[in-house]
Amino acid sequence: MKCPECGTEVADNVNVCPSCGYEVVQSETEAVEDNTNTTATVPVYKNKKYIGITLCVVACIMLIVAFTRINNDTYSFYKQHYEECMEGYAENSANARNSGSWFSGTYRYIASEYEDMAKDDNKKIWEYRIQAIVLCLGGIACGVIGCKFIKVEKANGISKVS
Repeated sequence: MKCPECGTEVADNVNVCPSCGYEVVQSETEAVEDNTNTTATVPVYKNKKYIGITLCVVACIMLIVAFTRINNDTYSFYKQHYEECMEGYAENSANARNSGSWFSGTYRYIASEYEDMAKDDNKKIWEYRIQAIVLCLGGIACGVIGCKFIKVEKANGISKVS
């Protein structure tokens, strides 16, 4: 701070100029203005590329989990029973002619029911997988867009995110 009378540099905590003896009073508005002029931009993360890489790795892990955890156990259960019914039908087709048409019709009905259940379950499994993929891609998109808009400014000693 300078003395308004002689222009000599005066320390901020001194009330009287040592050169001329003028009483130096610092106004409160000057002190407040000095603090508001100190604005610095501080990044949230030094390396934003690591955030993107991390998000991609997490998304890949989620996709792998989506395809392995949503498994084909139910589908293979119905498919296995369908195949057993068809094998039994092939083995007993000669006996079916002797026993009557009800035997053949029963095997066909049971086999078709298992086949329909297997197809329905397979469709559901793929629907769940597609939903998981869409959720993963949406998470990646939100993360990338969010990283682009994060900016931290330090104003008046307070960090704010904009």
